[in-house]
Amino acid sequence: MSVQKIILAVLILGLFGCSKKEKGIIINGKIDGEHSGKVEYTSPIEGKWFYGDKKSITVDSVGAFQVKMDVEKPSFVTMYVPGKAGGVLLVEPGKAYDIKFELKTNQKKFLVISKDSIAQNFYNTLPSPDFYMMGLNEFYNDSIPLEISSKMDTLKEKEISRFGELLKKNEISKDFYELAVLDRKVYYSALETGLAAMLLRKHLNEKDERALGKLKNFWDEKIGISKLNGPDIVRSPWFYPLVYNSVWYARYLSEKPDPKDMAKMYETSKRLKYNIDEPKKYLAGKELEYYLASYIFLESWQTKDNSKEIIEMYENFKNEYPDSPYNKYLASSIQPIIDFHKKLENAQPNGEVRIVKDYENINTFDELIKQLHGKKVFVDIWGTWCGPCKKEFEQKERLEELLKPKDITVLYICEGRNSKEKVWKEMIQFYDLEGFHILANNTLVANIIDKFGNNGAFTYPRYLLVDENGRVVNQQASYPSKIRQLEKEINEGFLYK
Repeated sequence: MSVQKIILAVLILGLFGCSKKEKGIIINGKIDGEHSGKVEYTSPIEGKWFYGDKKSITVDSVGAFQVKMDVEKPSFVTMYVPGKAGGVLLVEPGKAYDIKFELKTNQKKFLVISKDSIAQNFYNTLPSPDFYMMGLNEFYNDSIPLEISSKMDTLKEKEISRFGELLKKNEISKDFYELAVLDRKVYYSALETGLAAMLLRKHLNEKDERALGKLKNFWDEKIGISKLNGPDIVRSPWFYPLVYNSVWYARYLSEKPDPKDMAKMYETSKRLKYNIDEPKKYLAGKELEYYLASYIFLESWQTKDNSKEIIEMYENFKNEYPDSPYNKYLASSIQPIIDFHKKLENAQPNGEVRIVKDYENINTFDELIKQLHGKKVFVDIWGTWCGPCKKEFEQKERLEELLKPKDITVLYICEGRNSKEKVWKEMIQFYDLEGFHILANNTLVANIIDKFGNNGAFTYPRYLLVDENGRVVNQQASYPSKIRQLEKEINEGFLYK
């Protein structure tokens, strides 16, 4: 082989080696405080933040861990200590990052200790993409569009200016700066569009034509569907809420829907279909694929109502995008819903499952308990949307083993503000919950919160022990998963003397 060919081969190998190295990032982390032994993190898909791509890694005995991943371009990565704290990293190919979770204080912290730490930690003072519309709260009570928009513009420019200062000081790279600026612009567009949609809906419900006219004239010039097609905006975690909010803004703006018709839109099948079909008018290609995948994942993960329509949405997506990198994540989130309906199809009626008579008209807890007079009662207050509530249903057999010998009846009170009747009945059947059941109306829910809540605060699930005379003997009974503690509470504080 000639010298020239050898040199060329070495150069080519060197280029490939550098290219591979440049794509990789390393995150070295440390947890200071109690934790579950693992850290979760998202990894970008084609440079896009996708909550469904969440992985986990085990932490060693001193709380240290290391994450390695390939990143093609500057992207966002979220890191979590489950149930404790989380944070966001803006990562660039070929770089390493040192992070720390401080969990010993009441103020749980996520800290970056790398070269660009000032910018990274500043970004983590801003709203997290996990809770994408929390930023609306401080603006919702404002009524003058110009003032709202001016406030948002001021905040946006302040944040962008901060990243600009750090760029001038060489604290961050140009790539970091450009993605951070893009992200801030997309975030405030999503925020403004979301607020505009909420205010339009509010005035539609109030049938305030004058206020509607003013809002439409202002917002129509300020925001619009055209913003969905800006260069690279899909790389911001806020692209999804921007699309979602824009679609609903366009509906309120142009169709002038009757509030009664809008209420029907929030029925599961119609809402899902609208949020899938409408964006197709404005998006195409990779942007549409990303939006649809995000929507299907979030619906399967967040709504908790196990709607068959979500399965259909997933099947349609898979047929339309058979090679999509999102399919494996969607399959994992959809499978529990498929399993849910398969079990329902094969379920046999259980005579020990009883719906409380005339439950729709029961308005107080005392009125409800009177129907079980003479029985010792274990009360389970839950919601169809409540993950921890359903997790406790997995302890059903152990709970039955404890309660039946002691002749204790179970009363399941499902809150009816956010739980639908159809889903309620499906979940009773799916979990085979023997005992008495009631879907509490709004008045009963309010009475229970007033009676057992803490200044209006109420946490689900909640368990009570009630004696034969309707007297509540324990307002904070232990979870079924803490069965030994629950047994102790029954034996010591109930009716066994």
